[in-house]
Amino acid sequence: MLKKLIQDWRWTTAAWLTVVLPIMAIEWIVFKCCYPYADFFTDSYSYIQAAAQGDLISFRPIGYSVFLRLVRVFTSSDTVLVTLQYALVQGATLGLVLSLRRWCGLKERPVGVLMAFVLLNPVIPYVCNYVSSDALFIGLSLIWLTVLMGILREPAWWRIWLQVGLLFAILNTRYVALYYPAVAALTVLLTKRGAGFKIWGVALSVGVVVAGTLGIKEITKRETGADLFSAFSGWQIANNVLNLYEHIPVDTAGLPSPECQELAGYVQRYFQAGRRQADTGQHMIGAAEVDETSSVTTMYMWARTSPLHQYMKAYKQQNKLSYFTAWNRVGVVFSQYGYFVVRRHPFAFLRYYGWPSTKTFFLPGLDVFAVYNEGHTEVDEVAKNWFHYPTLRPKVVSATIQARLLAPMPWIALLLNLSFIVVAALLLPSRALRLRDPVFTGSYELVSAFLLANACFCIFASPSVFRYQVLPMILLFVFTVSGISKSRIFFVPS
Repeated sequence: MLKKLIQDWRWTTAAWLTVVLPIMAIEWIVFKCCYPYADFFTDSYSYIQAAAQGDLISFRPIGYSVFLRLVRVFTSSDTVLVTLQYALVQGATLGLVLSLRRWCGLKERPVGVLMAFVLLNPVIPYVCNYVSSDALFIGLSLIWLTVLMGILREPAWWRIWLQVGLLFAILNTRYVALYYPAVAALTVLLTKRGAGFKIWGVALSVGVVVAGTLGIKEITKRETGADLFSAFSGWQIANNVLNLYEHIPVDTAGLPSPECQELAGYVQRYFQAGRRQADTGQHMIGAAEVDETSSVTTMYMWARTSPLHQYMKAYKQQNKLSYFTAWNRVGVVFSQYGYFVVRRHPFAFLRYYGWPSTKTFFLPGLDVFAVYNEGHTEVDEVAKNWFHYPTLRPKVVSATIQARLLAPMPWIALLLNLSFIVVAALLLPSRALRLRDPVFTGSYELVSAFLLANACFCIFASPSVFRYQVLPMILLFVFTVSGISKSRIFFVPS
């Protein structure tokens, strides 16, 4: 009888929402009963501090801090904040699936599989429960990609302007969006509109990000005196090249500035001390933690004993600067130094940083997902004040169960990457499918380009952790299942 009822049900968009939304709400309520407080890690306090002070720039992109301030206009409840994040991510994912159903003729059986993924994926509640830019970035990116699919189907000026506005918001949420205009430009060029539409579409997509980066650079220079777009990227590239020192003698002759030469002295002394300690069996934070065969580390960015922090400490004292100003100014030196070493040793960089970073991208660690509140029993005072907590000690049913629950997820993400590649190789060369389903084929090409650009950017920028893979994981599952359906390998048209 239940089977007949399901078969007779008229699966409209409203019908799907009638079934899915109540289940989604119940799932979130149960989750919040287990985790009554939001989850925090180091970045969370940086975002809250910037929001509380009304800063124009911070250690991280300022967009999420602006979002915190907007929510705070109405309420200081952390439950409302994370519920909005959950609604954004799940709503954006539902919108993507239902758009594929409506625009590309996706059948009900694969839609059912995708809806089950939306409801049963345990990663989504956890990522949305963090006071972090991750959920906002994922939700906005999914909406942006859906808008690009709409441009492929029906290119219109209002969609161009909408995706431009989303691009600006995403850039200010996470700087990984620097490659987004290339994907937007490809989408516009694939449309069947005239040259004027394509030229303006590409120009607006590129222009909003260029204007955004120049604006951020100008604010950073005015506030700190550092003439750069992102100090964090300078710290990151310097950290990345320090991973080479355990493997090769790095040639730093001809460094572009006296500041870079001074930094090179700190680096040289640090690794010489590390080798001496290794010879005597002692341990050194940072250098000794690099696996010589397979792994890369970001410890040089965080360990106070690293040469980057030692250089900044001396720079701060010599110039009598605040921590934040010094952190930004040395980012200029670190950027020069890092890119100089990459140009001097490109093949070594690919071997000792690029290849290990590629492996962490495809099989990342759980990182902050492994334990609630990074294993701390208390939250920072700034979080207590911002959310008006009665105590510094958050309540939680279990701080460690998430590690066991999410342990298979990196392997599932790896399997999804492999599956997507196989399906794409079978699907995209099909001329018959291209003629029969041009919007779906174009959307698949769009997502393929996005995922490829994301992989290249992330591998070069930083060793990956699992929270960076949540957005790709959603796209990989949705389009792998959709691709299998369209190729009629497993799903029989209903």
